[in-house]
Amino acid sequence: MFELLNETLFEKHIAEYLAGSKMYNQRTPKDFNIQKLVDSDMLLQFLREQPMWQKLITQSFADEQDALNIAIETINTKINRGESLLSLLKNGFMLQGRRIRLAAFKPKMTLDDDDADHLYKKNIFSVVRQMKYSTQGFDKDNELDLCILLNGLPIITLELKNEATGQTVVNAMHQYQTNRHPQNRMLRTCLVHFAMDNNRVMMTTQLAGDNTRFLPFNKETVNPQVEGDYPTCYMWKEVLQADSLLNLIQHFIKHITPKKGEPFYIFPRYHQLRCVRNIISDVREKGVGQTYLVQHSAGSGKTKSMSWLAFQLANLQNVDNTPVFDSVIMITDRIVLDRNIADEIKGMEEVAGTVKDIRKGSRNLAKALAEGGHRIIISTEQKFSFALPKLKEAAGSHFAVIIDEAHTAFGKQASHNVRQVLTDKNELRETVEEFGIESREAENNMQDQMLAELQAARSINSGHISYFAFTATPKSQTFALYGRNGKAFDTYSMKQAIEEGFILDVLKNYTTFQTMFELVSKIDLPEDTPEYEKQNALRLMMQYVNQHPYVINYKANMMVDYFMQHSAQKMKGQAKAIVVTSSRANAILFHQAITRRLKEKYNGEIKALVAFSGEVEINGNKYTEEKINGFGIKDNGIAVEFKQPNQRFLVVADKFQTGFDQPLLHTMFVDRKLGGVQCIQTLSRLNRCHPDKQDTLIIDFVNKHEDIKAAFEPYYDTTWLQGNYNPSNIYEYKNDIERRKLFTQNDIDKVVTLLLCGDEQQIAGIPSILGQLVNEYVKPLPEEEQELIRKEVNRYIRQYGLLAQLMKFLDPDLERFYMFCKLYYKYLPYTKETLPLDILEKIDLDKYRIQLAEQGCITLEGEDGELTPPSTAGISGGEKEFDHLDHLIHMMNEPYEGFLNENDQIILELLRQLRNDPNIKQAFSAENSRSSLLKMVEKEFNKKVATQLGKYINLKKLLNSNQAFNEEFLNMLVTFLGQSFHTSNVLEYNEELLKDVMFEKLEDTFSELCGHGYRELEEVLDCLFAILKTHTVKNLDGLNTMIPNQLNKFYRGENEPVDLKVKFAALLPKYEAFLRKLYYLKEGEQFMSTKGADGWVAIVKTFHEIDNLYYNHGKNPKLNTFETYYKCISKWRNENVHHAPELPDAEVAPAIHMVVSMYIYAVMVSITDLEMAGCELDNSGVTVPVMYPSAPAASYEMDTYSRDNSEEDEPVQKVAECPINKMNEEEKMDLLKRSILKAQSYTPLFTKKRHWMSIYKMAAHKNIIIDGDYAYFVQRIGMMDLKNMPDGLSANYLDRMNKGVFADDLSEWTSTGLSGMKRSEFTDIKETAEKFGEIIDETRHNE
Repeated sequence: MFELLNETLFEKHIAEYLAGSKMYNQRTPKDFNIQKLVDSDMLLQFLREQPMWQKLITQSFADEQDALNIAIETINTKINRGESLLSLLKNGFMLQGRRIRLAAFKPKMTLDDDDADHLYKKNIFSVVRQMKYSTQGFDKDNELDLCILLNGLPIITLELKNEATGQTVVNAMHQYQTNRHPQNRMLRTCLVHFAMDNNRVMMTTQLAGDNTRFLPFNKETVNPQVEGDYPTCYMWKEVLQADSLLNLIQHFIKHITPKKGEPFYIFPRYHQLRCVRNIISDVREKGVGQTYLVQHSAGSGKTKSMSWLAFQLANLQNVDNTPVFDSVIMITDRIVLDRNIADEIKGMEEVAGTVKDIRKGSRNLAKALAEGGHRIIISTEQKFSFALPKLKEAAGSHFAVIIDEAHTAFGKQASHNVRQVLTDKNELRETVEEFGIESREAENNMQDQMLAELQAARSINSGHISYFAFTATPKSQTFALYGRNGKAFDTYSMKQAIEEGFILDVLKNYTTFQTMFELVSKIDLPEDTPEYEKQNALRLMMQYVNQHPYVINYKANMMVDYFMQHSAQKMKGQAKAIVVTSSRANAILFHQAITRRLKEKYNGEIKALVAFSGEVEINGNKYTEEKINGFGIKDNGIAVEFKQPNQRFLVVADKFQTGFDQPLLHTMFVDRKLGGVQCIQTLSRLNRCHPDKQDTLIIDFVNKHEDIKAAFEPYYDTTWLQGNYNPSNIYEYKNDIERRKLFTQNDIDKVVTLLLCGDEQQIAGIPSILGQLVNEYVKPLPEEEQELIRKEVNRYIRQYGLLAQLMKFLDPDLERFYMFCKLYYKYLPYTKETLPLDILEKIDLDKYRIQLAEQGCITLEGEDGELTPPSTAGISGGEKEFDHLDHLIHMMNEPYEGFLNENDQIILELLRQLRNDPNIKQAFSAENSRSSLLKMVEKEFNKKVATQLGKYINLKKLLNSNQAFNEEFLNMLVTFLGQSFHTSNVLEYNEELLKDVMFEKLEDTFSELCGHGYRELEEVLDCLFAILKTHTVKNLDGLNTMIPNQLNKFYRGENEPVDLKVKFAALLPKYEAFLRKLYYLKEGEQFMSTKGADGWVAIVKTFHEIDNLYYNHGKNPKLNTFETYYKCISKWRNENVHHAPELPDAEVAPAIHMVVSMYIYAVMVSITDLEMAGCELDNSGVTVPVMYPSAPAASYEMDTYSRDNSEEDEPVQKVAECPINKMNEEEKMDLLKRSILKAQSYTPLFTKKRHWMSIYKMAAHKNIIIDGDYAYFVQRIGMMDLKNMPDGLSANYLDRMNKGVFADDLSEWTSTGLSGMKRSEFTDIKETAEKFGEIIDETRHNE
């Protein structure tokens, strides 16, 4: 009996059921020709149903068999050439001028289309058991359990296992992976492969041996039991039925050809198929005007589901063959993501022009709607506001609105704008008549009618718009607007997605750390110390702790070290990390600290990016994404750059926390409070699967396990809304405002009447009315009362925006009150709270500790998540509390009392002493090497600890006993001090401003030289900074940043005497090195002084005009000043070797002036020599004519604190060949120009207009320009003043030529899809581009 429960019985059961279904039969393996991929009898039977077939035979072939053979041969030829079976099934092929169809699809409507309906019914599906598919290779004569043929052509294979035999779907998948050759012709041709047992189904569209990835295709995590059949019977009773498969082929399955890799098919998963089909069925049944909420887990393929739905809604037709929807509008709030809905849906487009993406041009929306031809329009919600006046001609039609991220993307006023755009006046008037309105006074009838129409436009229950809202995390408002009876129309839960292995469980490896600290007062607090507003003061003190340099560095070091030790080697060394911060400023500070750690401890091979919005100012410096990350790396460019293998950290602040898909993200560090929907969206960035991704890791410094569990629990399984939103609550919110008697009904009527009149002069009177009301009735009230009024008015505005969408009644007075409040709110006084910033000068962080709190899995219960509407309770406001600073400090420290000890002290006093040490300050300001700084800090630290040994005895013991900790501790000291010095005297570097100030300060000094045998000062300054941008040899290029920074601080900053001494000590010893750099550029080799000779004297001798200053003795009055300067420098240098002398405070600034003047004099007398040596000088640096040969290391040594001893034995390097992606913009443009000039010598190639395409694409390929920025390329070419180049270059020309032909990689350029271009022209462009690439490389190597 039990032998019947085997695989054969399972197979037989399925085959017999299908064979008995509509349009099905059962065939044998012998009927199928493996070489020709066809059951010819079934193909012929379908061909005979086509009227063209008999005509074709009669006119062009000897007999039917001859025609069939040619048809089969044509099919195989097309498949061999790369055409997909899907394309052949959908489009057929041309034979002797006649189109032969290989499948027929259900007509949109059978009305007047009997022929199409007839052919559809003649499709033949065949089920074949034990199908042989291979005649060679290791799987020769292997058999497939089941194969499905459509009109004789193979479309689906199935491997079956019966669990009663001990084998499961896992064995079936293993069979595909190990016993089915992935390159087998038939297997590659089929559309999808299913592995199936009695209870589970998995599918794949691309066999790749052991790397084959299967996706679940189940109704639920555990398919429900079915009485009298197997739990997987939905496959043969539903999915594999003829109507279903033809629908899949026509509307769902897509063939994708990627830029890199093999083409593949996209096949929907079961929940995607179910969702789209059920929606289409419901629309057919109920028509336009319904709402649909789809709750599908993050990472579950919502984008593809929306794309499939959009195309099918666009093709839906009524019984009279008119479209159900005139346009499908897809609304998203995400413009900057790399892979988003626009990319996905454009990739599925089969008919050009079906999809119109107008997210980046607000004026295009009206045009796109008016044009008609675009059935699917992709937009952002903001577009509708701009387009309102221009869209009246589009109103009156029927629209499908698909909303991405519905919990955020489509709220209140934005949704009203959409409805107002898509609704015409006639429909609104009909709605108003249907509900009826009552006017308070007869003269208000017309205005009430207008307001009622505006109110009606807010309702989501309009009969001409259907809404399809997609989100993983619906809020209660989302359910109220788009749900049905508090539930989603379709749900694919987080639980099912995790259990099926489609996404990863990000809560499985969740570690939290507890932060403990102790604040102290810097000063002795008197008894009458001022009080501070408690809430703001505590918030500011917490911010102080979180942004403290010690804390930022402590956490950043933990993050980097944890990642490098636990995550960096995950996913075959590809794993990436994301750091979620609490503010934009924190994001920047963490990025700086992480970058510093990566550079200091891990050689800087791994890089970090930062993402935040807008511009942020910290300590006088202004930061943007692009300024930190590099040119062009902002917004979407960050997502693109983050794909690079060396970019492993992404630091974010309220950006890339929703909708960002990067499967290589493995580790997340959380340093902000998370809750609700935001928590799920943020942590779900890690849940995307990848073949090499086995787990994830989250390190959280702020939240607890219980906080995260509370946020995730409602969305783990089924979510629903308990209770309803009551639109009548709006009257309570209105009454709360009215009872204050701040204005009268007459005031409201007057303002709204002026607003609706449309007369600009009358509207201009509104501000005075509202201003007078606020001045008379609001401003005399206490500030607390004013704040309550603001909150109540704002609540009415926000809640009306939501509740008006749910109203099933009309009340013009509510709309009138709303319009008044919208304007009134803008005039209400708003006193921005002045934060008690002086607190920050009075407190210090004395102790700090981070310790492990919880580690392991956060387990969710899986119960239904119940959401409720918000409370309607009134807004309350209490008096502000005030307290003394000592009490506030105690409140901050109280939770950690008894936990911290002296080992947690941050040795603040020691840090202060080190920071105030003039030697240390000078060493840091002179920008010495890290190894030198480590030695000096260690020396000074030991001195200071020795004088306070009793206080720091435990710390000293620890340092002496643990060498590794000692090194780490010193590194942290140097990092902290460096950041402290940097932030205490930050001045943004601006070269142009600096040169302007220097010109003004130095003009008198050089007035007798400039223009009198010497170059103008302005040119000399340009040359100075060009020299300081030029790469020469390693031991001289340290000047490139040090000198400009010191000049910037001296001429543009505020300098105390100690600061001036630091700058003097930095600039004076480097003058000799600067002369050596000039010598190298002039002579092409390093200066070598003879053994035993004074290096200073020897190098000066090579600059005759400087050397002659010593012998001037007043002979040339123009040089008297510089004679004095030179002799002073020589004296200081000879007396102090490589150090600056100690000068009185009053003499330091003049001394710096002397040194700077001599830097400039050295340049002034060398410009001609540089030019004669063939050097070209511009803003990007000095370009030398050839690569200088390597020379032995010079004997010159810099001062003790300016040279890293670890580099002493390194050989001197040649001029560095800077990688293109490291060049600044001017360097890139210079390389492009010189390459084009060299290219002009190849006259047979660079002569035609199309060769601009070769230059443009190769420049993009080499990362000289950004592909797609045509206007910038054309602009920069125009600035190059090129001669004898082809005419006709324009952005439009490049845009037109670039379409669908030229990929990023030259090897992927394809003539497929050429439009308006001959193949010979394409070949010419490609060959020319290859030649230009060689020229660029040659130009770089010869620099």
